[in-house]
Amino acid sequence: MGQRTARFLPRCGLLCLVCLLCFPTSSPSLHAGSGTAAEVSLTLLGTTDLHGNLEPWDYYANEPANRGLAKIATLVRRVRAEQANVLLLDSGDTTQGTPLAHYFARKDTSKPNPMIAAMNALGYDAMAMGNHDFNFGLAGLWRAKREARFPILAANIRMDRRESKEGVAYFRPYIVKSLAGVRVGIVGFITPGVPRWELPANYQGYQFEQIVDAAKRVIPEVRRQADLVVVIAHSGLERDPDTGASFGPEEVPGEQAIYALAEQVPGIDVILFGHTHRELSEKFIHGVLLAQAKFWGQSLARADVVMDRDAGGMWRVVSKHSTTIPVTGAVPADPEISQIAQPYHEVTQTYLDTPIATCAQALDGSTARYEDHPLVDLIHKVQMEAGRADVSLATMFYPSARIPAGKVTVRHIASLYIYENTLFTVEMTGAQLKEALEHAASFFPAWPFQPGGSPRLPGYNADSAEGVSYTIDLTQPAGQRIRELAYQGKPLNPTAKLRVAVNNYRYAGGGRYDVFRGRPVVYRSSQEVRELLIEYVTRAGVIPTSADGNWQIAPPEAHQAILREARERELRSGNASAR
Repeated sequence: MGQRTARFLPRCGLLCLVCLLCFPTSSPSLHAGSGTAAEVSLTLLGTTDLHGNLEPWDYYANEPANRGLAKIATLVRRVRAEQANVLLLDSGDTTQGTPLAHYFARKDTSKPNPMIAAMNALGYDAMAMGNHDFNFGLAGLWRAKREARFPILAANIRMDRRESKEGVAYFRPYIVKSLAGVRVGIVGFITPGVPRWELPANYQGYQFEQIVDAAKRVIPEVRRQADLVVVIAHSGLERDPDTGASFGPEEVPGEQAIYALAEQVPGIDVILFGHTHRELSEKFIHGVLLAQAKFWGQSLARADVVMDRDAGGMWRVVSKHSTTIPVTGAVPADPEISQIAQPYHEVTQTYLDTPIATCAQALDGSTARYEDHPLVDLIHKVQMEAGRADVSLATMFYPSARIPAGKVTVRHIASLYIYENTLFTVEMTGAQLKEALEHAASFFPAWPFQPGGSPRLPGYNADSAEGVSYTIDLTQPAGQRIRELAYQGKPLNPTAKLRVAVNNYRYAGGGRYDVFRGRPVVYRSSQEVRELLIEYVTRAGVIPTSADGNWQIAPPEAHQAILREARERELRSGNASAR
């Protein structure tokens, strides 16, 4: 009996060994002595262009909306419950963009930055700088950086003054994190267009390098330290991702650089990007996986990467895929993030509901970009008064703006100017003003419109002017559309000197208004145009309901077709929002 047992034990051990080799268990396999899985799955989650959207709320329409970090948090926690190895990343334009973000950047800085507080609670691993994150100046930017419990990265920002690399003014180019034994290098980039759009004081001391140039220097350094290289970039695609065809000339050279980055810089595995407010998933360029989440927290980008470790201990990418997860009405807000957001939200709502004026009839901004309109005339009046200007250029940034009949609140007026622009008054000649107006008119489609489909309507770059009268003739080629341009009832003299009020974005050449760049500045405001509007309306107490008709589009049938399309688009937009 004992001899049979002795003979049986070795055979049993051999059989067990064969079973283990032929039928591995569901647990990850291990290299002998390594203690590390031979194959691991990593999940990268990405947000971008959150623009201060914390709660799922549209502050201008004053109604719930399917967006915001509180809903994104629910999706993040669902993925974390399913996946063991997750990194959460953001691609910039995060701390600016809603009345809530503005209030706690300008009016009450005693509390932590609301977006950073929520991101800390959600456990972000890194964030890339965005151009709009400079909007509240260096003090606001550095405050957010101090409060963040995650690194804010920008490999193409250089400091033009001596500063400790541990100081709050310094932005690290990259980090390397270990996840399930895999070294993940995370590199941040920002669009180099900041000096073109931003007030100089808001980026003083920083220089912005072209993304591809910086990447050619930094990526090899990261590649030597990392098994997986991930880029988070506030920059968009400059080419069609399917055809490779260029989208056309950029406003700022290198503003969009993701295609070139993937194509020209070896060593990158995944790029999560933003800036263009588009959405993209499961796209490969030169073997690099791309993903872009939808703006305002309307979707979450997800990239899944499977890594395999060879016998020599080197990791390699076995597979990688990306998708976007939409934020819908079925996605609830995360309770923890909502609890953080609630005090900020309540204060913001109270401020926005403050009554400041009355209006005799309801007004809406759906056609305000395409005809002389009382709401844009109101902006012009404020700019001309505050800037002591002869002429004003402005546009309707938010066509969904609505002013009700009766009581008008801060919310209604804030919706007329949703950006953090300040006011500049510059000196220019009549000929230069005409050049600016010709550029604005160039955004309109030529008449007659192309048969089939809808006419291409201009966006917020098609400024109108007050202080002069003129006609935009769409039967003429771009550059020759401004007719009957007059000042104080007489044809405008090309050599006449005028004081022209514009915002800082236009003064810096934003929207390709190069004619404003370098013009002598005779006035600049310390307040944003939005605040000037609120102060003016509070003093006046009444909203004007008619425009003075100083400009028009010709021929009339072209104008009517444009107005019909504008109203239909706004209606479609409203229906889409309701869904």
